[in-house]
Amino acid sequence: MTKGENSSTWTPPYTLEERIKYALFPSQLYMWRLIRKHLRKGEAELKLLPQLVAREKIAIDIGANKGVYTHMLSRICHSVEAFEPNPKIYHILQRSLPANVTAHQVALSDRTGTAQLIVPMYRGGFSNQTASLNPRKRNEGARSVSVPQCKLDSYGFSNVGFIKIDVEGFERAVLAGARETIVRERPVMLVEIEEQHTGDAVETSVQQLTDMGMSAFFFRDGVLKPFEEFDEASNKKAIKTQDYVNNFIFKPNGTSSV
Repeated sequence: MTKGENSSTWTPPYTLEERIKYALFPSQLYMWRLIRKHLRKGEAELKLLPQLVAREKIAIDIGANKGVYTHMLSRICHSVEAFEPNPKIYHILQRSLPANVTAHQVALSDRTGTAQLIVPMYRGGFSNQTASLNPRKRNEGARSVSVPQCKLDSYGFSNVGFIKIDVEGFERAVLAGARETIVRERPVMLVEIEEQHTGDAVETSVQQLTDMGMSAFFFRDGVLKPFEEFDEASNKKAIKTQDYVNNFIFKPNGTSSV
């Protein structure tokens, strides 16, 4: 380990392209363009949000990144609590927050204290998308930054109607720290679960939520399908194809599907 590899003061740097882009585009225009891009080419579940999110309740965005889901949710529901621990990305998230959004520079987990957020290195530089507390994300060239961590349950949020989780394979710890909230509030949930990130079978993470009284679904071909139809060959192993599934929707038992 080289000197300074892990530091509480290190922040992932901006590339020259990013500096130019953020200087040229006002924050609201940048976010508008980013949302339009994701609606065209991003996760299909974005377009499903109006059918999943209760308008009179709050939403929680865990792993908010630059705020695409945060902004979309803010247009639908009463208010949004957004969690993003990466100091670089948190700064971008804050640039254009809607008035009904509160941002937290905190990593959610199953414990309280300080954690090492791992920021992987790829050919283009330090990743903006895949920083995580998941130790499997450490690759050659990765660096870490100390961040505060705590349980979602410690916030005592009430009137929660929707929770989205995208934490690059650390979802089981996040869910463990959110169990009281999930059981009490019975929100609809959207959780990214990928075996390549966790090293565990998708079914293991799904079971964690079904044990909390949730029914599991996935969105494919414009239809919300029950998890029982999830096919290992076509949905789990078909990485980089249109059949690949890595987002799962959970609804409280006893509620109807979309």
